[in-house]
Amino acid sequence: MSSNAIHINKEYNPDELKKGVYLVLLNANNLPPHIGLLIDNVYHSLTVKGQELNINGSVLLKNISLRKIATIFIKLKKHPVFSNQFLNETFVEQVKLFDKVNDSTNTCMSPIRLFFEEFYAIPKENVKLIFDLLSSLKENDFIDTTCGANLGELKENIFYLHTYNEADLKRQIKSELKKIKS
Repeated sequence: MSSNAIHINKEYNPDELKKGVYLVLLNANNLPPHIGLLIDNVYHSLTVKGQELNINGSVLLKNISLRKIATIFIKLKKHPVFSNQFLNETFVEQVKLFDKVNDSTNTCMSPIRLFFEEFYAIPKENVKLIFDLLSSLKENDFIDTTCGANLGELKENIFYLHTYNEADLKRQIKSELKKIKS
C-alpha cells in the first residue's frame, strides 16, 4: 500500500472517540491536511492563528459534522508506560513551545514530531510530512484502528491523501497566512 493510502477499518462513531489517543487529519482531502491530536476527548493543534489547546472533543466533532469536514481519526495503541493524562499534559506543553504555524520553521507537525519522538521513539528528523509519520506508525504497529468522517465513497475502504512535498506545504502555509492578514 502506498504511503498516502490510509485503510479505514472501523465505522465512524463519535462516542468511541472520547477515549484514547488519536492522530487527527482535518480537511483530509486538502493539500496538505491539518494535523492535531485528540486525547481522551481533548483536542490540541498548532495553526496559523496560534495554539489550539484543550478544545472539547465534542465541540470539534460537532464542527466536523456541521461543516462536513473530511477527517480521519487514527487511534494509537495504548502506550505501554504512560497514562493518557500524562500524554495529554505533555502534548499541551509541546504545543506551547511553538507560537504558531509560520512560513519558515513551524508547521502543524512541529509539536506532533516532538510528541512521537518522545513517546514512540520516532526520530523527528525522519518526519517531515504526514506520509513519513504514517509510514513509521504502520511499520512499528502503533496503529490500533482508523475511522473517518465525511470522506465520501471509498474504494475498498481506502482513503488516499493527496501527495505533496515540503514546497507545497510552504506554499499552502504562505497562502493561509495571507488570508488571516487581510
